Amino acid sequence: MGQLLTKAIERLSSISFEDTEDSSLESSSHVLIKEYLRRVNQLLNEMDASIDQYPLLSLAKILGKAIDEEVYQACSKLDTLGNPYVKLIYYCYLEISELADQGVDEAIQYIDLYEPMIKFFERGGSFIIRQGEMVVGSLAYPLNYWRHLNISVQDISDIN
Repeated sequence: MGQLLTKAIERLSSISFEDTEDSSLESSSHVLIKEYLRRVNQLLNEMDASIDQYPLLSLAKILGKAIDEEVYQACSKLDTLGNPYVKLIYYCYLEISELADQGVDEAIQYIDLYEPMIKFFERGGSFIIRQGEMVVGSLAYPLNYWRHLNISVQDISDIN
């Protein structure tokens, strides 16, 4: 197991899955979600790729790379997670970490793709996708609208 994948597993293992439906940090959540959507848009534009369910994307799938099943089983805590959208982002985060450990250039280039979402989860955030919208607490992001926006870079540092 590579260093990046090990770090990703440790990080995901430290996230509490209980009581993640309510987040009191909506302004922070908004910044993190906007930055994630910006990064997804940038990747899709630069790679001229399309995905089935925006903004949930697997770089491994886009690149046509197979991921060893052991990567998905490396963080057993994910098996208990009920939200399929959050679970998918966690698995995609493990995938990109594994690909970067393997030296795949695109994975290395986009290794921070999921950073805003991981911070969002670490802070107790969660979301669902309903009727074409990403619903985060009392906020809703109409996904077709966000896909075509030119979103400015958001400062997601812990200080901000």
